[in-house]
Amino acid sequence: MAGSAAAVAIAGGAVLGLASPASAHNYLIASTPEVGGTLTELPKSFDITTNDKLLDIGGSGSGFAFRVVGPDGKYYEDGCVDIDGPSMTTPAALGGSGKYTVEWQIVSADGHTVSDEYTFTWKAPSGFSAATGSSTPPTCATAGDSSTEAATSGTASGSADSAASDALWIGAGGLVLVALVVTVLLLLRRRPAPETDDTDD
Repeated sequence: MAGSAAAVAIAGGAVLGLASPASAHNYLIASTPEVGGTLTELPKSFDITTNDKLLDIGGSGSGFAFRVVGPDGKYYEDGCVDIDGPSMTTPAALGGSGKYTVEWQIVSADGHTVSDEYTFTWKAPSGFSAATGSSTPPTCATAGDSSTEAATSGTASGSADSAASDALWIGAGGLVLVALVVTVLLLLRRRPAPETDDTDD
């Protein structure tokens, strides 16, 4: 029974070890504009800062996106992002006053894409020159290749890839646990029979 308990404990540890990468995604810790905050002055750039270094393979920005959608439904970013350590930035531009939505997507340190959105309120100062915005998500003018298209292709596919990968990790952990439990049960059932005494009467 002690051996059985030890085997089950090892199996549980294996499952936890396999499942841990699935929960290692980067998460938002700071942003400009702030989540649910109010802007009264336009900063030089908007930024997203996470808890860990972002994975920007080749420095292409592929898989990253930073969109700013105005109350008129137009996009006020230029499609370009800059990744530096745990942060992603994009040049700041806004139209008239109102509630805006930030839609962002990153590639976290574990290789999974992570996406989310939040809102903020913009109160334009007197004399502010409002940007015109775009009816479709802009593509960065400095890189007209496929990597730029990937960086501005939205958030749904990244979330799906992450969910599928998580399911694989959890499934593998479950198989390991089942295999170890079956092995322990078989070993317990194969105890040697007691030896008989063949002495003559």
